Amino acid sequence: MFRWVVMLAALMVAAPGVFAAAPKASFDGAYLGLQTAYGFGAQGDWCGGCSFVGPASGAAGGEGGVVAGAMAGYDFRFGSFVVGLGVRASYADLAFDNLCAGSARCRGALDWLGEAEVRAGVIIGDILVSGSAALAAGDVEASAGGLLKTSSIHDGHAFGLSGELSMSGGWRYGLEYRYSEMDGTNRLDTLTSAAADVAISWTAHTVGLTIVNEF
Repeated sequence: MFRWVVMLAALMVAAPGVFAAAPKASFDGAYLGLQTAYGFGAQGDWCGGCSFVGPASGAAGGEGGVVAGAMAGYDFRFGSFVVGLGVRASYADLAFDNLCAGSARCRGALDWLGEAEVRAGVIIGDILVSGSAALAAGDVEASAGGLLKTSSIHDGHAFGLSGELSMSGGWRYGLEYRYSEMDGTNRLDTLTSAAADVAISWTAHTVGLTIVNEF
């Protein structure tokens, strides 16, 4: 996985130079590209107020990981202002909540993530500064110290801030921050509790790079 991320980052650095003599990106029209990010500060609340007993309630802590995939969208430019629609499909290896309250070991891991977003921003020189809001859904595998390890679709929202630099050949190279808040239900057990539907709410931060090409 690490080697794949390094190769993707190398492509982001090398690709714009291939079209050095071509016109710069305009932040207008359709685009297709790649994104990779590191997630940190992921943590959640396991089953607060539901029927699952004691140890798995009120988890705290977290890990992190990698999110990487493809993105596509369409921007509409009005002078210095830009609004747009986009979609993302990502492989994820983002873990959260190693330890729950008490002695139970709880763990969740996001395996893939899909997002549909809207964004708006302003162009300053060759840089587009924008904010975004997205509907998100992804597959989360979870366990709570018992025999069960189950997967379930979690959904929620993601909010982002980004800066993109217009480059030659229609390339755009960006840096972005995203905050995700998700929830879902997995059927889990602990060493002292029978299986039950466990409500899991979790959040994560990611910082990463994007590269897209307009067409």
